[in-house]
Amino acid sequence: MASVGRARRTGLSVTPLDLFAASTFNDEGLFALGAASSQAAEVGEVLRIAQTINARNGNPDEPDTAAFDAYFDGFSDFGNHLATLARDAAEAHPVTSRDRSMRAAMYAAQQLFFVLGTSDGSREEHAFDLAQARWQRAARLFDPAVESTEVASPFGPIPVHFFASPHGSGPRPTVIISEGSDGQNVETMQFGVTAALARGYNVVLFEGPGQMTLLFKRRVPFTADWNRVVGPVLRWAKARPDVGKVALIGISFGGMLCSRAAARLSGLDAVVLEPAAFDFTTMWTDQESMALVKETVDAPKPEKDGARRGLNEGFLQAWPSIPREAQFTLYKRGSIFDRRVQAEARAGRPISDYYGLLERLLPFRYRTDFEAIRIPTMLTANEGDEFFDEQSTAAFAFLDAVPPSRKVLVRFTAEQGASLHDQPVGPQVAQEVVFDWLDDQLS
Repeated sequence: MASVGRARRTGLSVTPLDLFAASTFNDEGLFALGAASSQAAEVGEVLRIAQTINARNGNPDEPDTAAFDAYFDGFSDFGNHLATLARDAAEAHPVTSRDRSMRAAMYAAQQLFFVLGTSDGSREEHAFDLAQARWQRAARLFDPAVESTEVASPFGPIPVHFFASPHGSGPRPTVIISEGSDGQNVETMQFGVTAALARGYNVVLFEGPGQMTLLFKRRVPFTADWNRVVGPVLRWAKARPDVGKVALIGISFGGMLCSRAAARLSGLDAVVLEPAAFDFTTMWTDQESMALVKETVDAPKPEKDGARRGLNEGFLQAWPSIPREAQFTLYKRGSIFDRRVQAEARAGRPISDYYGLLERLLPFRYRTDFEAIRIPTMLTANEGDEFFDEQSTAAFAFLDAVPPSRKVLVRFTAEQGASLHDQPVGPQVAQEVVFDWLDDQLS
């Protein structure tokens, strides 16, 4: 097994900084802080916003609805102010306007992430519109400007955004970046856009089912068949005269989804699964209920209906006693898979068909896809990853069809400042390793 970056035992926490006592808030706050590496945030701004939020809500370790409101409002107030400053600078100082719009988009993405935990989840689409419009305003001020279009797919038109390489003309190495379950376009800046452009790559972003426009505005949930999403985007990209060799990068949940695209699509020259995982069902916290669904999903109809009825009745009875943070997690993780859950989350209602939600998760298992990949493959893993845990190591062992010299498992560590899921405050550490490897594969 090829491996990079094993940690030495230091006795230090894998969490590099506690902006918030609640791990739910802290995890996302660190992503905002790390975005400063791509000028999509500012360290001082994020620290000040965190102070403002904590002063209002008392920095609880178990946030209630009021604490979610404080988080939402803290990023909203600062982001709105910054967006106004961006507009004021637009005519005389376009670079300043672009940078302020980018940071305002990042802060709106923080609002969007937590809106379903607030007292008014119906604001979800509006929060997305803010993040998207601010990011698009910044993207138009790139040189060259970002091209946006749509490509046809089995799930309806997919928005696609093309960053042309600023270094030279003719066919250029190109990366298609697939975000995960809750990433926004602005967040891909630290997950490959900035690093790729600096090295002369083209970059393609897209908004697939369960993400961005398709999720928040068209209410199209995730599909396990990510090859049917990436495929149309890949064909569109390869038809361009300025696109050379193409690599696919899957971020977070995309690191699982893109294994299917890598296994089943032709035309890809390499894939990076960052981090890698192969079974979403084992990540669901409520494994007792998940086991029930797995056991009864193919049972005779009376038995399955009885299991569904019993699980749903027990879940609805327990709902009022579930802490708000856990309710939020169920809303957030469930709405990307099920339109009914999305509607209930926005309305602040209990999830009415919990069995049905868990049943929708069953197709998101990818071991056979990892076994079928044949192109050069990089998998990553993070020390202290609270979601993907050790699945990357197991996934690497499934890559039997990839020669040893063409596959690598990279471990990012706390010692490097790149711990936790998706290395929130170590994006440059990760992108240096990822793009050094891609340079070799796409040259």
